[in-house]
Amino acid sequence: MRHRGTGYWLWTNTRLPFQTYEEVLGNGVQVEVRARISPLGFAQVFIGVYGRNGWAISEESHDRHGGEPRALALRWGVARAREIVLETQAFVAPHRVQLALGPVITDESVLALRCMEMTERERLKLKSDDAWIEYQAAKASVLTLMRSTKVDPRVWAEQKERLLQAIDRRACVQRAYLSCLRSMSAAEPQ
Repeated sequence: MRHRGTGYWLWTNTRLPFQTYEEVLGNGVQVEVRARISPLGFAQVFIGVYGRNGWAISEESHDRHGGEPRALALRWGVARAREIVLETQAFVAPHRVQLALGPVITDESVLALRCMEMTERERLKLKSDDAWIEYQAAKASVLTLMRSTKVDPRVWAEQKERLLQAIDRRACVQRAYLSCLRSMSAAEPQ
């Protein structure tokens, strides 16, 4: 259960529809990002990061550009949440897997599939597939930049960070998936 702070209550408006992204990281940190379009046409984003106990580590709200699609604002919010998580976590050696958020899914049919009742193994398999797809896309993007004759340093830094996040995400999800498979096979009678 999350203990909402004033940032959340000041942002909330039950009359406006929003898209949401939620994830619980391996260390118990809960991330929630919501995006909506204001009556004036501006994208508005709420970013909440909550500790294992549900208390707010950070709650932020941002007004984005006019005409920006809600899905794009949601992606920006998840990127900002990633920064907050990295800023607030204790030091982790660079050779260790870092905490990484999953990909933002805005397709309604895919989201509906994710909300179906699934076993832990099925849920982890979907996460594993998502992590693999994101890794492949990030790798292809970096390879394209490496083949270019001119690259903007900001674009390079963004794509490099995307690839590092994808690698870490894939390693975390694969570890959890393989652990689940091992525990399931150990639980089966011989």
